[in-house]
Amino acid sequence: MPKHAQRRTLLGAVAAAPWWWAAFVGTASAQSSTAGSDALDERVRAAVLVRGGLSLDIPVIVETGTSVPIVLFADPSQLRPGVRVTRLGIIAPKNPRPVALDMELGALMSQARIATNIRLGASQSVTGVALLSDGTVWQQSIAVVLTGSACYDGT
Repeated sequence: MPKHAQRRTLLGAVAAAPWWWAAFVGTASAQSSTAGSDALDERVRAAVLVRGGLSLDIPVIVETGTSVPIVLFADPSQLRPGVRVTRLGIIAPKNPRPVALDMELGALMSQARIATNIRLGASQSVTGVALLSDGTVWQQSIAVVLTGSACYDGT
């Protein structure tokens, strides 16, 4: 065997070593369908719930739930001085995993605005949630009619 081939084999093994170590040491488990919602419930259970201050832009009639565009925006003019948005969340209660988005925002984030796509399993009321630094929770819900489901396999 040529010397450069042995070197390549050794370099390849060294490069792959961290991945093999993680495969043997770490364990993974699937998220239960209610794990996310339980965690979100714990964070907002004692919070003051306020409707308004939050804009949820999502189509009200969707052909397929595979990829539904959604924009969640917290209006900065509604914030009191010294208060900021610390978390944004999207809840789709009829999905197998109801928490579609749960994102923590850093202190340096200039605008609490998230644009993403989510999957919907059925026609339902999609709720956007913003947790403020003073413990207040803003909420906005929109009913979405779905003509075809995206969650056939329970994900």
